[in-house]
Amino acid sequence: MPSNQTLAPEFFTEAPEVTAVLHALKNRFGENYRDLVVSDTLDKDGHQYVHLVQEGGGVLGVALVGYTYILEKAGIRFMRLAGTSAGAINTTLLSVVKEDKAGNRTKSERILQYLCEKPFFDFVDGHPFAQRLIKWVIKTENFAGRIKNGVRRLAITLVVLILTDIVSTGLRHHYPLFNGIALVSYILTGMVLLGLGLAAGYGTYLLQRLKNRGFGVNPGNNFTEWIKMIMRENGVETIGDLERVSGQVPEGLHIRNVQTDRSLGDDPTKGLRPDITLITSDIITQNKIEFPKMWNLFREHQHELHPAEFVRASMSIPIFFESHIIRNIPRHLPIIQTHWRNHLLMEPADIPTAVRFVDGGVLSNFPINILYNPEVTIPRLPTFGIELDDAKPADHTVNHADQLGLGAYLGKLFNTVRYYYDKDFLLKNSLFRKGIGVIHVHEYNWLDFNIPPEKQRELFVLGAQAAGRFLLDDFNWEEYKTARIVVHQAVNSSAKDFRGVSDILTKQKK
Repeated sequence: MPSNQTLAPEFFTEAPEVTAVLHALKNRFGENYRDLVVSDTLDKDGHQYVHLVQEGGGVLGVALVGYTYILEKAGIRFMRLAGTSAGAINTTLLSVVKEDKAGNRTKSERILQYLCEKPFFDFVDGHPFAQRLIKWVIKTENFAGRIKNGVRRLAITLVVLILTDIVSTGLRHHYPLFNGIALVSYILTGMVLLGLGLAAGYGTYLLQRLKNRGFGVNPGNNFTEWIKMIMRENGVETIGDLERVSGQVPEGLHIRNVQTDRSLGDDPTKGLRPDITLITSDIITQNKIEFPKMWNLFREHQHELHPAEFVRASMSIPIFFESHIIRNIPRHLPIIQTHWRNHLLMEPADIPTAVRFVDGGVLSNFPINILYNPEVTIPRLPTFGIELDDAKPADHTVNHADQLGLGAYLGKLFNTVRYYYDKDFLLKNSLFRKGIGVIHVHEYNWLDFNIPPEKQRELFVLGAQAAGRFLLDDFNWEEYKTARIVVHQAVNSSAKDFRGVSDILTKQKK
């Protein structure tokens, strides 16, 4: 099996299915995609800008790169970016990595170069035993079922041996034959019990080791160093650097349709400034944390935290990776107390001395609400989203309410909690669904860090094809813009009606 180090970006971008997507887009929208309209916000080179949110999903994030590759090749660029876990990784790289204009390479192509040079299994940097176990678990089909059957067989074997011990002990005084049967049964029973005892002891050791290592199998140091390397090569060493590169206003930014919101005055681009938001979950204060916005909760000065820590915090998959801990929070400083009060409404007495981050997907795996501005009357650009749908087709159509096993029950319980923020927002703002593309990846394991290059290319292709379908069939900027205007007017009208009724009731009381 070839390693990532033998690959080049062309292994992905020149796949026939990917070139077919670009060919279909050119057939529909012309050379250089001149007839494609997805936004009224453009730069001097004619690139159209959108906001973009990306969902988390482990190694399935390769599909995200396929999706953004097609968007970029079609002349689309990104204003505000938000993401969680794998989505946070691609979000960060899209903010940090520079476009190679001289080499005519988009950011996504340069990101692919970094991915090609990095074997994903390097991120599994735990104990060698843990690495072998992870490979076994990932590659074993129906692992939970096999473990369940193994435990059942072991329990039946132990019960049979104990019953044999009892029966042979009672009969050996009457039948000499049972002396030998009892001896063999005693030995086998002892071996099984000894094995269970050793397994229990080793399990206790592993649990203690897991606790000491932040309840994670892998430290995640290899990943952190990889992100730091990419940031360093692209001129990002501090939080200030990250905010600078992610907040750089495109040259020649202008609006195609100058009849925009009156509140903008003479500047139709007012308030349009790129930024980046990475989501993580703090299980100590039980809060959703947005980086880099909230870095000042934990340190007084920017140089005391490296921005790679934000990405590491967002992708801290529970148990698989150690939770990311920030210790020695200077909670006694008035400026720190002010930030906690402003961001999280917490008083000084409640500020912890340390926080522990796990994967942002625990609370918000698709943070599209971050990019919503309710004050905008006439949208100047849409909000695009990329979802990774790893649910099997039967999960969408079959009622399993009476057929759930314990594992499936706990899984659905966890998903109900972690998707609450995002689904609640989309239920109340269903219009945003018009800007979301879905990549169906149910045939792939999101934790398979040993995924072969051929499977990686398949994921990239799925992302590219999903982006093609979205641009060709699903998205219409004028319909999206009109719907946003109508919804905004309806909301304002309702608010005015409510205020009018409230004034009448107030007067009547007086």
